Amino acid sequence: MLLEIGLIAGGVPAGWLLRNNAPAVKWVNEFLTWTVRAMLFLLGLALGLDDELIGQLESLGLYAVIISSFSVMGCFMAARLLGKYVFTEYAPESNTRGGEHTSGLARSRGSFIALGFFVLGALMGWMRVIEPTPMAGEAAVWVLYLLLFSAGMTVGFDLKALGVIHELKGRILLIPLGVVVGTFAGSALAWCVLSTFADITLIESLAVGGGFGYYSLATVILTRLGDPALGSMALLSNMIHEALALLLPPFLVRFSGKLGPVLAGGAAAMDTCLPVVAHVSGERCAILAVFSGMCLTLFVPILLPLLMAIR
Repeated sequence: MLLEIGLIAGGVPAGWLLRNNAPAVKWVNEFLTWTVRAMLFLLGLALGLDDELIGQLESLGLYAVIISSFSVMGCFMAARLLGKYVFTEYAPESNTRGGEHTSGLARSRGSFIALGFFVLGALMGWMRVIEPTPMAGEAAVWVLYLLLFSAGMTVGFDLKALGVIHELKGRILLIPLGVVVGTFAGSALAWCVLSTFADITLIESLAVGGGFGYYSLATVILTRLGDPALGSMALLSNMIHEALALLLPPFLVRFSGKLGPVLAGGAAAMDTCLPVVAHVSGERCAILAVFSGMCLTLFVPILLPLLMAIR
């Protein structure tokens, strides 16, 4: 986590130095768009190359889709409520001013393109157009590093955004707490649906959703706690959670307000989803996303063992 934070912090002064260079600002924003697409492609590729996960899609995939979808929707609902009653400056109404409709349509087209990259990666992995090699994993790591540094640069373009932490003071803690409440509420609703045809408990559904998009950590924790099947479900669910957090904000930001992409990103809001937050909601919300993502990253290894202990 220290490396990720260091990359973001390192990008801030670079962005500040280039803040008055319009072509450079435009290029960085365009670069962010393509790094997000590359990350989605690699995410899909990893899914397609994993025969074990593909084999589990029929049995566990549906559960994962339902839990992740309800969890993300719970986060968007929590963002709407927070925007309406606590953070009125980020309320949905603030996104309906002149020019937003056109830009919203443009971002929606970008989301369809991003979705295409994810599907293309999954298909190429499944069809073995690209064979599994260590280079694929290394490429994903380097794309993530570039993405984090560039996201830090977007913050540096407007350092006044850092003042948002001072302005919000204690209220800022409600953002990661909103993610927890929204995710668990969505996971509980998902369990209500799943319990009608699947053998899954409420605690297991909460544990799967409780990765908050941090699929690698959630999978390791649940597997080490003695439930590899639940760990696989958590991997699928939180991968889908992250993909939805990258794809849905342009569609739903008008409903949820500018906090929607922040809360939907969960733990990934501080890294993979940060460029989307900055692009859709602005640099001020990108600062909130980093803070929230850091808190949630610390919550995951605490909450998941607690849930499994009372299972």
